[in-house]
Amino acid sequence: MSRRTRLITLGVVGAVLAGGGIVEAVARHQAADRLADRMEERLHTGLDVGLGPTPVMLQLARGTFPRVEVSGEGATFRRFTGVDLHAELADVVRTGDGLSVADTRVSAELTDAALAGAVATMTEGAMGGAAVTTAPESGELVVHAGPAGRIAVGFRPVLEREGIRFERTTVRVGERVVPDALADQLLGDTPQRIDLSGLPLDLEPERLAVTAEGLRLELAGDSSTVKA
Repeated sequence: MSRRTRLITLGVVGAVLAGGGIVEAVARHQAADRLADRMEERLHTGLDVGLGPTPVMLQLARGTFPRVEVSGEGATFRRFTGVDLHAELADVVRTGDGLSVADTRVSAELTDAALAGAVATMTEGAMGGAAVTTAPESGELVVHAGPAGRIAVGFRPVLEREGIRFERTTVRVGERVVPDALADQLLGDTPQRIDLSGLPLDLEPERLAVTAEGLRLELAGDSSTVKA
């Protein structure tokens, strides 16, 4: 084979590979967009979808996406708004009206702002424009309300099978601790539980941690389907 022929052959091969790469990139982008569209409406935010290392053309031919990663910021999750999340879905199959998923793992980061919004919703505004800070060393959330935030109500989140229960700890006004009996009178029947039953993809809470940034919730789900 002459040098000129080899160069022409290499050029053709390179063009084919480049063309294949473009087709793969376009297919990957379109497939990710379609999957994102099915999820974004539920979470009320834009999502980034990754489809793993397997070529998308092969995944489309098989009709199954072995590994799908979904990330988003500012999502709405039950009573929480402004949630940052990362999800890993295994063996995702597109169906006529939704998705079939073999296994799901989700990590949700609830920032101080998201927690403050949840408190406002739970208490129906009874605590005004309360702010929330965290105390990771004691595993507590502290709700600050009243003038200059001088009323501080501590809650320790406890994970249950179908939700999060918030155990009230200490109530303070400035530096003074309010006796439990008086705190009960002041706070009344303030809701102290968030229901997490019946989540999409049969997700159930597995782990909960108070962090310096807020609250980290990890959930898992087995084989399930979800409609678009």
